Amino acid sequence: MACNVKDSSQLQELHMARVSFLRMPAEIRMMIYRLLILPSPESNTVSIRTKSLSALDCKPHSVRSRSTYRMMGDRFRARSIKTTYNCVDGPKLWTSLLGVNRQIHAEASHILYSKHVFDFGTDIESIIPFMGDLTLIARASIKRINIVKRALPYDKDFDRCEWYNVCEFLSNNMNLVELGLGVLGGKSGAQITEREVYSKSDFAFAISKFEGMEWMTQLATIKGLQQLDIKAHLQYCPPPCSNAMAFFVNFSQSIESGFAEYMRELMIL
Repeated sequence: MACNVKDSSQLQELHMARVSFLRMPAEIRMMIYRLLILPSPESNTVSIRTKSLSALDCKPHSVRSRSTYRMMGDRFRARSIKTTYNCVDGPKLWTSLLGVNRQIHAEASHILYSKHVFDFGTDIESIIPFMGDLTLIARASIKRINIVKRALPYDKDFDRCEWYNVCEFLSNNMNLVELGLGVLGGKSGAQITEREVYSKSDFAFAISKFEGMEWMTQLATIKGLQQLDIKAHLQYCPPPCSNAMAFFVNFSQSIESGFAEYMRELMIL
């Protein structure tokens, strides 16, 4: 009986502390939220990646609360495995307060999701499950994400399907202000002349209509951005021995110039 009285007393104290916190002026509550969950000056990027369920080192109840999905995940990307999204790198955040009650979740989640950049790298298949597990308030608070487009010669059919689905989801369900786009490209030892670098008009009148470049049109459905940062991630490749590889190398040299200018014209307000 004494134990029950003690437990009841502790629960009452906890309830009173919660009520007292909610009775504080909203401005003070916002200050407390910012101290706990605002990003540090060093980093405001949260990296989300796909990970197989077997390799995920977390508590079982944490996995059950996340959506799972299948992807081609072995070394040669030829076998489907069951996966989920996982935060692999980011600032230390005290997010447990979001689970106290609905009011605190609604107030604090806006600060948490609006002040961080969510980086998905090439794991764009994790975007829809991650966003789908958020509340509408939390999802609407996200203003910037980073994604990376895989290199064109190594695009598979399932990559193209994932890209289409993600672009459609971002266009219809998100109100992004900023988008960071990385594009994997190739560079060879051969010297690239100025005539082989594509301009904005080349992309507008020809390249965007090439077979295999439909992803540009799909990306352009994401409208209303205030900022679009495009960066080329170039890796060495063999000297071009086909027209397709020559195009890929030339395109890679144009990512931060003609391609970036063309996409900004379509996607920025």
